[in-house]
Amino acid sequence: MKKILILTSVVLLLLLNFERCDDLELDSKKLSSFDLIQQKVLNVSCAIGGCHHSESDLSFAEHRLVLHEGTSYANMVDVDPQNEHAREDNLKIVSPGNPELSLLLHKLHCHEDHEHQHDYGNLMPLGKESLSAGQIDFISKWIEQGAPKDGIIQADTNLLNDNIPHCEEEFIPLAPPDKDKGFQVKVDEFEVAPQFEREIFVYKEVGNEEPIFVNKIEMKMRKNSHHFLVNTFSNSTPANKIPEVNSIRDLRDLDNKYILPTVSQMEFQIPTIASQTPELDYNFPPGVALKMPAHHRLDINLHYVNKSLNVIKGECYVNLYTAEANQVTHEAQSIFLSNETIMLPAHQKTIVIKSFPIVQPMKIFMLTSHTHKLSERFEIQVVGGPLNGKIIYASSNWHHPAIKTFDLPLELTGGESLKMIVTYNNTTDKPVKFGLTSEDEMAIIYGYFY
Repeated sequence: MKKILILTSVVLLLLLNFERCDDLELDSKKLSSFDLIQQKVLNVSCAIGGCHHSESDLSFAEHRLVLHEGTSYANMVDVDPQNEHAREDNLKIVSPGNPELSLLLHKLHCHEDHEHQHDYGNLMPLGKESLSAGQIDFISKWIEQGAPKDGIIQADTNLLNDNIPHCEEEFIPLAPPDKDKGFQVKVDEFEVAPQFEREIFVYKEVGNEEPIFVNKIEMKMRKNSHHFLVNTFSNSTPANKIPEVNSIRDLRDLDNKYILPTVSQMEFQIPTIASQTPELDYNFPPGVALKMPAHHRLDINLHYVNKSLNVIKGECYVNLYTAEANQVTHEAQSIFLSNETIMLPAHQKTIVIKSFPIVQPMKIFMLTSHTHKLSERFEIQVVGGPLNGKIIYASSNWHHPAIKTFDLPLELTGGESLKMIVTYNNTTDKPVKFGLTSEDEMAIIYGYFY
């Protein structure tokens, strides 16, 4: 009798468990297609532990996109993106019925006809494995069928369980210029430790035996870069501060402590080329070129951010295209104006203003800016002279700042000033000041003049 009772209890428990499993399966089938995307994709890769969890995320000032459950649909569908290039191309974050006009898909795809061609920012999820081909296919079908919040689209939900990454990064180096048209300088592949920002300097020989005039610069590097900067050393640099050629110098060790020799060398550097995008293709105006003396050397500075739990790779190629000396009427010079007195209180918007006097006549033909995550807007205004009060540059994207070129160079005679006006929104719990990591802040005007 006791055995019968035990057996009956076991059977009842099994039946209850089967019913519970059936209920779970039925609940899963009742979920809308968007709810499945939220649970299988957005929660896992974007919101929880990602860059789009809440307005307190450090990167919120850049993307302004929260993908947490309950808010993500309203924040994506029929919403204009922050990226200026995407807005110019009439994209929405999600455009119902139009996958090709949905920035979300461009940000997930690694193929050339998506992200890289249009300069829509880094691929997502940043520092993590790419989504699977099945997951991207399901999202594409959801958008194509109107991006409904409720209801079930015609697509196999098993696509969301696909765990094979859509693509591994296939980094294709820049082909070097023809020997008679320029030079290539490269930084070979290096590793960036998990959960670490690695910033390196490498002193490289251009390879020019005679003076050259550079009228076009091409650059390409692996993803997850924060910035790219090329410097030269001033004539006043002591011999013991000139670094060894081809040797990697780290700015910080793995404990995030600054390495003093590298820091002290930075005092003598003169910026020559700068970019915050992983690719650059810049042509100087006709007749204008950057002169480099014979046997020139460049100090290449790369900053990579690795948010993942795995080692990632960095790598960079720079092509310098040259013009004949008789084709050059103006020698370009670089503008580098930095404000190092930044102090941003926690949970507060702050406008930081600094003016830089112009001490010599100049014709400015390109301007861009450099800040970190907390900046919302960067403006440059002329003070004094006939252009007094005129805003000559504005950008609202810290990660991909606008590059302003002037068909007619902006003429300043000397005696005027360039006023830097930067709006920051410190959404963190602590004050933020000027510094070299992506968790600190900066404010730099960069450009060219002659």
